[in-house]
Formats: sequence, C-alpha cells, structure tokens
Amino acid sequence: MPLAAATPATGSNIRSMFDRIASDYDRFNAWASLGLHQHWRRTLLRRVPEGARVLDIATGTGDVAFLAAQAGHAVTGLDFSEPMLAKAREKDKAGRVRWMNGPADRLPFSDRSFECVTSAFALRNLRGCLEAVFQENFRVLRSGGKVLHMDFGRPTSTLSRWGHRVHLRFGVPLIGQWVCGESWPKGYLETTIREFYEPQEVVQLLERVGFSEVRHTPLSFGVVQLFQGTKK
Repeated sequence: MPLAAATPATGSNIRSMFDRIASDYDRFNAWASLGLHQHWRRTLLRRVPEGARVLDIATGTGDVAFLAAQAGHAVTGLDFSEPMLAKAREKDKAGRVRWMNGPADRLPFSDRSFECVTSAFALRNLRGCLEAVFQENFRVLRSGGKVLHMDFGRPTSTLSRWGHRVHLRFGVPLIGQWVCGESWPKGYLETTIREFYEPQEVVQLLERVGFSEVRHTPLSFGVVQLFQGTKK
C-alpha cells in the first residue's frame, strides 16, 4: 500500500515498485479491500483532533489527505514516490492539500510543526526503519499532538483467519494481476502482512520513542489495526 522510505538496502526497489503501479493503485485498493478501504480511512479520520494541522506520511495517491482536507484540516501529504504524488495532484482539483516528495524517516519539517501525523497501510513498507519513522513523528508533533497509523493485520478468530488467508492467497493475487498486469509485485502484499509486527510490538515501539496513551483498535475482525498515541 502507500509508502515512504524503507531501509537503505530496499528503499529504491520498493519505490520503483510503487512507481510502476501508481496508475492502477486506487482501483486495486477498491477491489482488494472489497470496498472497505474508505470506511477504514474514515474511521481513522474521526480520531483526528479538531482543527489540527495534519501530516499524512506515505500518502500514496492521497485518500487520507483528501478526507482530512474535506473535514477542514490544513493538510500536507508526503510520499517518496513521485508518480504516486502525481496521481494525488491530479485528483486535487481544488488544490486543497500541500503535496511534498520526501522520506518518512527523515521528515523535511521543523520540530513541532503539526498537531497530527497519519498514515494508512504504510507501516509494513517501513518496517526496516519503523522506529526512526516514529521518532520523526514525535519530533514534528506539538505537545498534545496525536499519531494515527492504520495498517493491515492478521485476524485472530479461526473463521476470520481462514477467510483472510484464502483472500490473501487467491483473491489478492488474482485482483492484482487483473488490475495491474505485469506491474503487479507478486507476493509482496501477502508477505508483508504475514511478516509484520504483532500489534503489541507496534505499541511498544511507539511507547519507546516517547508516545503516551498508546493503544490499538482492531477493525473488521482484526483485518486492519488502528494505532494511536499522544505526545505529552
């Protein structure tokens, strides 16, 4: 899903991968999530503090950024894939969002510049530098600011887990091939979901860099996890 920087060894490969699928990205999201992706994003947006200046990292084609702008927030969307940003700018007919190219683990902003930092479906792509990403989140937030990150998880109930595995093993690859053709990165999404941290490990990373009141909320039986914390 959307991404910013990864580890130095793999970051350029991941960026190239997302550059290739940028034109098909929105259509893939809609089909692969069975239409639920915008519902999940709206759930995240309801937790953004009123009137906050929002930084959406790994913004991709900008869906979270657009929802935040529609809710009246001043929004900056940042991604390290220029083709992804080009799609976001193309959709931003009214020019409501400030779009910037840059890495999530070295944010080009001054300390205490925002009241909220968000991302949707990006953390897996940032696993190799996730603690640095969270440190940067903490740095650019003002006191009292909030971090809100959402990504795919692994359901815990037997039935949900079975359905999830079937969709990842058969549904997602078929949709990816159909929507993206030869550009589809075979196995990438399934592997990053399977190998990502457990929710409590993400909570611990957020606490380690200084966030308080950290918690996670499972959505759709744990298919998605929503993480949040506050900078005191």
